[in-house]
Amino acid sequence: MDQPLAIKEQESVAPSFVASGMIFTGILCPTVYRCPNCRSVYKVVLGPGDAFLGEGHRTCSKCRQAFRDRSKEWSEISSIDRVLFLFPMVVGGWMIFAFAACVLFSYIGWTLGTTPVLALVATFFLTPLIAWFVFRGYQVFCSVRRFSLRGKTKTP
Repeated sequence: MDQPLAIKEQESVAPSFVASGMIFTGILCPTVYRCPNCRSVYKVVLGPGDAFLGEGHRTCSKCRQAFRDRSKEWSEISSIDRVLFLFPMVVGGWMIFAFAACVLFSYIGWTLGTTPVLALVATFFLTPLIAWFVFRGYQVFCSVRRFSLRGKTKTP
């Protein structure tokens, strides 16, 4: 029996004073994924990204019905989706902001005692990025492993 596909809804929360919010649509555009049976939300993503790692199906925690959740394994997604998976809009914005802050503090050359402010700013911005890429790397590793084990069955 073919399972129904999850519902994908994109909502713009861009300000209405800008012509239909077109400038902010990419930034302020949460994507909501819902169960097709009971419409309960199972995932909310900031931005239009559509790359999720997984086997492609899940069971709703509310209605207990199975459905396809739009996820794919790492080996099955396109290269642009891989980039968007590793560098979603929020992470890209964080990296640009971090770079700008480091350039600014490098130019100013402030120090707190013997510690340059640049070192503190770099640590503040790099720590979450390192944690993000370790987390995503682990997800990619698990996805590749699942994909390589998918067709294999134990022989007696």
